Amino acid sequence: MKTALKVIAGILIAGFFLWLAFKEVEFEQIVEASKSMSYGWIIPFVLATLSAHFIRAERWRLLFNDKAKTPHRVTLFTGVMVGYLSNIPFARLGEVTRPVYVARQVDESNSKLIGTIVLERIIDMVSLLLLMTFVVIFMVSDPEILSNLFGIDITDSDVLLSFAFSIGKYLGIAVLGFAVIYFILRSLSAKVEFISKGFEKFKVISKTFIDGVLAVKELKNWPLFVFYTALIWVCYIAMTYIPFWMFDMHTIYDLSYADALVLTMVSAVGIIIPTPGGVGTYHLFVTKSLFLLYAVPEAIGLAYGTITHASTLAVIIISTPLLLVLDKYIALKHAAKTEGTSSE
Repeated sequence: MKTALKVIAGILIAGFFLWLAFKEVEFEQIVEASKSMSYGWIIPFVLATLSAHFIRAERWRLLFNDKAKTPHRVTLFTGVMVGYLSNIPFARLGEVTRPVYVARQVDESNSKLIGTIVLERIIDMVSLLLLMTFVVIFMVSDPEILSNLFGIDITDSDVLLSFAFSIGKYLGIAVLGFAVIYFILRSLSAKVEFISKGFEKFKVISKTFIDGVLAVKELKNWPLFVFYTALIWVCYIAMTYIPFWMFDMHTIYDLSYADALVLTMVSAVGIIIPTPGGVGTYHLFVTKSLFLLYAVPEAIGLAYGTITHASTLAVIIISTPLLLVLDKYIALKHAAKTEGTSSE
């Protein structure tokens, strides 16, 4: 029952965000915008997508300290794709199906492999926060982007000072409000059971996060792990940048690789919201970001978001069954070879 409610909630959230994304744009406008795209760029996009997932599998391989039970590269790659495929109908399910699939192939415990996924997620979150910091610095250094985003003349010192004062005031009120709520809940936690449990859960999550970060030092080849992490983000940004060429945005709107980084960070925030396959949230966040930051018409932005999202899902849906067959073939071949060796 609880699982069914989560699925229904995910579908409703996705539907709501899809409505927000499409409500002000006519479907004919999206079709018209899609007609002008260069379909030849889909091939580099597919290669960037598969590369990102394969490198993620290679990075995951570094977390297996027991060489005797280190899965085959194809098995790990298949596990990654199975996880993404599971996320399409059920948000976040892939974080379970991915390690469970690989655990069954190498006769390893599910909990141990799930632990590696937790560590991966922590690393991804830390790297995401670092990249977001760079994005904020990039945006602050570009007055045109800030003017488009906030609708004010950043070059006017009086306007900028007034805007900064307003932001500071609201941030101060928010911090004060959170502080008051925190101390109220803390004082009530001893008296109200569910609040007390909430605090305990928060402590456990915080400890898990810290332990996960510290667990990185157990890696035998952490420079390669960091390199793979950077390479994954390079591929993700390429998945955003290549479609600029599909829609000729690099010339019409002068969008660069740095702008692709900004858009990747925005879409990453959208995907964090638990909807099946990132449906709805990705479309809305990408469309609005292109419109607010770069003055790209919403019809073109929505066509961009729809095509890139659909292409990503198509890569997952088509490649995963093929990888499952390949992984099974390799496993049977390895089993036959092992049996032949033992019989000798």
